[in-house]
Amino acid sequence: MRTYLAPIGFNSTAITRPVLSNGIDTGDKIILIRPTKTPTDDRAQNAVNEVTDFLQEVEPEITVTTQTINHTDFETAILQCSDLIQAPTDTTAVILGGGARDILLPFTIAALAHAHTINTALFYSDLSQNVSTWTLPTLTISTTQQTRKTLQAITSTNKISISDLTAQTNKSKSTITRHLSQLEAEGAITTWKEGKTKFAQPTTTGKLFINQHLHKST
Repeated sequence: MRTYLAPIGFNSTAITRPVLSNGIDTGDKIILIRPTKTPTDDRAQNAVNEVTDFLQEVEPEITVTTQTINHTDFETAILQCSDLIQAPTDTTAVILGGGARDILLPFTIAALAHAHTINTALFYSDLSQNVSTWTLPTLTISTTQQTRKTLQAITSTNKISISDLTAQTNKSKSTITRHLSQLEAEGAITTWKEGKTKFAQPTTTGKLFINQHLHKST
């Protein structure tokens, strides 16, 4: 079963399109996130009703609920969104791009903080009306200084073979292999083989991590 978490504003399509593109089945849950205080008009509630009616017409055996977040305090909003993201025990999908900014920003920060627990991140573009699947960077990774140097060498070339990486860093193949395993476990790189040659490439997580440390040292 999947749990969809999505801030909602006035546009129901920003929720229904991503859900349908990712798939919906019996037992799935959709949690619509709203601020504690909403405008006096009915547009927000109408959007909730539209999402509920449309998705339950597609798959009657789902649940759609609404969760309010205290948007008046930034830290509280982040922590409440964090609790929502960590609560599901099944597959978790977040939908970014909808809802009031007062909720969307805290929700996005919480999603980045828990990127490793989120199975799918979806985005609906108001400009193109297309749905994209995003890979969220992990903002908290832990490496040793030597492993960080290996990551820096990878990010400087963007794509590098293991043999070239060994030569460039002047480290043994066993050391590089160990570093790559640690970095891949942290989500900082991806590795693959082309024939018998193994390559490594930095992810957004790895690039952000190196950028952060480069600016700290300047």
